[in-house]
Amino acid sequence: MLGCDVLLEMATVTVYLVPTTFGFFILDKESKVLGEHLFYPNVDDSFNEIATINEGDPTAVLQTMVDKIKEFGAESVIVDNPMLSRAVSAIDKIPVTVELLSSVIKWFRDTQDSYLTKKGVLESPEEIRRFRQEVSMKLAKATISAASEEKDLLVKHAIDAIGEIDTSINLVSMRLREWYSLHFPSLSGLVEDNEQFARIVSVCGSRLDFTDELLSEAKTPENLRAQIIGAISKDIGADLKPTDLIAMQTLAKSITDLYIVRKELEEYVSDMMKSIAPNITKLVGPLVGARLISLAGSLKELARKPSSTVQIFGAEKALFRSLKTGADPPKHGVIFQVAEIHSAPYWQRGKIARALAGKLSIAARIDAYSERDLGASLREQFEIRVKEIQKQNPEAPPPKPPRKITRPQHRPYGDRGGQRDRGKRRGGKRR
Repeated sequence: MLGCDVLLEMATVTVYLVPTTFGFFILDKESKVLGEHLFYPNVDDSFNEIATINEGDPTAVLQTMVDKIKEFGAESVIVDNPMLSRAVSAIDKIPVTVELLSSVIKWFRDTQDSYLTKKGVLESPEEIRRFRQEVSMKLAKATISAASEEKDLLVKHAIDAIGEIDTSINLVSMRLREWYSLHFPSLSGLVEDNEQFARIVSVCGSRLDFTDELLSEAKTPENLRAQIIGAISKDIGADLKPTDLIAMQTLAKSITDLYIVRKELEEYVSDMMKSIAPNITKLVGPLVGARLISLAGSLKELARKPSSTVQIFGAEKALFRSLKTGADPPKHGVIFQVAEIHSAPYWQRGKIARALAGKLSIAARIDAYSERDLGASLREQFEIRVKEIQKQNPEAPPPKPPRKITRPQHRPYGDRGGQRDRGKRRGGKRR
């Protein structure tokens, strides 16, 4: 049932606009209903209106209510929802005040069920609960779906997957090196790169089958190919059965496949970061930026963090350890991967990390709340600041004196003089 009843006994200067599950209501200072527009019994109408208002966007029904408020001669409107205030302001220039704890609105919400029941709109408490539950369920599902569609959450899961793949690659590569060293131990010392090592094993198999052509097929550099072939005759590894070598080649192939997946995820993260956080990407690169978003939880959460928190993201364990032991706190976390920090002398890293964290906070807020493109400018300012730090701090500072740890003094074992003294003061007898 949709309707609009207007009851006006006297000119009202200030009115209260209250949206609820069942409709819009206009109240006076005594919580008397001056006007209303009901959504009941249409669940979809109620859901659409509330969802749109929660986004701060005006609706046709809200336009009707604002027109009614103006007909009353109201000079201002009071609401308890900032998003409703934004929606009303988008419709008309009438002054809107937000009172989050308005007693008038709170009283009406508490007595709304009895008001609608007495008016004959609702017949039973069960009907009230059913309608309110259906609307609430639709709102909850829509909120969850909208949150799941946020692109920064997609980036978060992708960069977390890259980190987990890196962990898996390191563990399995270590196992492959130890396993294959039973057959060709010299290869592990000659080839340091895990991807290259896995590719050689998967392509060549037995050391007796190593040829320049197969190593070339495994994308091995020319100088390294000559070293590997020269080491075969001097190697002391055991001769293994073909089935053993096939098992090693299968494991090596799985490692190379993981590297392929990792590269594809890197490209995906880079493309997503260019559209989600272009300023952060230009400042520190897509992977470091995505890692910061993941550690913060979302782009907006990162934008809300102070620069001091952004500076040590990823170094939480070191921070808590310093708080517990009194050691120096960490100067940087994930941002250590930025070239300007990890290539700088140790005494300059803290200042450079602090400068970068400040620029990152600005870039995150721009990406989260605007569409401006200032990444190149922020990057240029950061590079200028790095040069200033390098010029101002060319040499390492003198070493700090070691900290003196004061510990409580304990009496030697067996010294009970203190207990004797306490016994005398209390007037007790020593046994």
